[in-house]
Amino acid sequence: MSDRVGTRDRHGNLWRCGLGVFLLATFLVGTQSASASWPIGADSTGRYLVDGDGKPFFWLGDTAWMLFQQPNREDAEHYLAARARQGFTVIQAAAVMGEERVAGTKRPNAYGDTAFLDHDPARPRLTPGNNPNVPEEYDYWDHVDHVIDRAQAHGLVVGLLPLFVGWGGDGYKYLKTSNAYAYGKFLGERYRTRPNIVWILGGDNVADTEEKRAIWNAVAKGITEAVTGSEDYGRTLMTYHSPGGTSSSNWFHAAPWMDFNMIQTWADYLSIPARIAADYKRTPPKPTGLGEGAYENGNQYKFTVDALAIRKQAYWSYLSGGYHTYGNTDVWNFSSYKAEASQDWKLALDSPGAEHLGVLKKVLGSMEWWKFVPDPSILAGESRNVAMGSTQGDAALIYLSGLGNVSFRMDQITGPHSRQATWIDPRTGERTQAVGIVHEMTASFALPSGWEDGLLLLGRSQP
Repeated sequence: MSDRVGTRDRHGNLWRCGLGVFLLATFLVGTQSASASWPIGADSTGRYLVDGDGKPFFWLGDTAWMLFQQPNREDAEHYLAARARQGFTVIQAAAVMGEERVAGTKRPNAYGDTAFLDHDPARPRLTPGNNPNVPEEYDYWDHVDHVIDRAQAHGLVVGLLPLFVGWGGDGYKYLKTSNAYAYGKFLGERYRTRPNIVWILGGDNVADTEEKRAIWNAVAKGITEAVTGSEDYGRTLMTYHSPGGTSSSNWFHAAPWMDFNMIQTWADYLSIPARIAADYKRTPPKPTGLGEGAYENGNQYKFTVDALAIRKQAYWSYLSGGYHTYGNTDVWNFSSYKAEASQDWKLALDSPGAEHLGVLKKVLGSMEWWKFVPDPSILAGESRNVAMGSTQGDAALIYLSGLGNVSFRMDQITGPHSRQATWIDPRTGERTQAVGIVHEMTASFALPSGWEDGLLLLGRSQP
């Protein structure tokens, strides 16, 4: 690039910082259509998910736990179209939401239908036909079918929770060791031809007893045997959604059905980098990331979850080596949980945090994110900033989560463009040239005036 700015090195010589813009990748991850190839497993390194063609899959999730129970067909379509437009790739939703603070397993859907006969997961409530204009035909599971199909039409993967048992274990009143396998088999048989499903077992609950673990092992076995005809876990994609402060790896990392891990931090989102790093070090390596954090506009915390907090959680997740799932307090329950409501869910869909995540996806997609790995050694000194470096060693991306300076070690980046530097605004994706100050073997940069956080791109990586 011809645009240059200067700063002085330790000898007073001018250090040139260019507008180091990465070449755009010809393949932007996650821009899928209805005919796309869906995620089927981890890549050979065990660090991220790949689709059916073996290409990296960018997981940008949203929690819409009550998608199948609360909205009708028209509202579900409105939601799915909005999230697809914003760049989300995965929708995490419960086939049945078991938390009783939002009415639980017995709750009927928007059409007055319940999921089970006598509230027994081994006995799904089914009726002949599926015409939505004939109430006697269109049952609870027909509605689930429709929403999953519409998600596929919008290029969205559904992270499907069989029964979200909840933090207090409400769902275990109905899902038991005696019916877990049968329920799993029902789900596997019904959805084995749906290509856009990733199975997420659990639902905000610790698997701290043999009985709980037996239940989810049975559900996994039932799903898999129905999908594959045998206990072949290599052909299903599964994880477990655990409660705040835990990871699925606490109980199931070695389980044969566990393909990737999922962390929840809830209010303690400052712990995201450390928790992802802990999973990242486990063997055998499996992809990991944040499945639920602090919700935008949530009034259930002792702090404000604004767009800045949403960006922090997301960039900490990705730059620490994981994936990320977002959440909005008014959206996950579609304004049905009045205790935490702040605005109508349709208005909340266009919140600043959700829009900024679309920017994030474009920024990381243009850099071919799968060619980067977390690398704290790039940073000089302790901070809440996170960094990742290219596998070729010729580029790095640092996220500054607040005001102040960031310093990095110059010897960690090599190549002909090693002294190029660029600021990227995480709110807009706009790029500007960066000016740094050299001290011995480190260089320091100050966040641009008026910014709350920022991305510092160092060096250049070829796609």
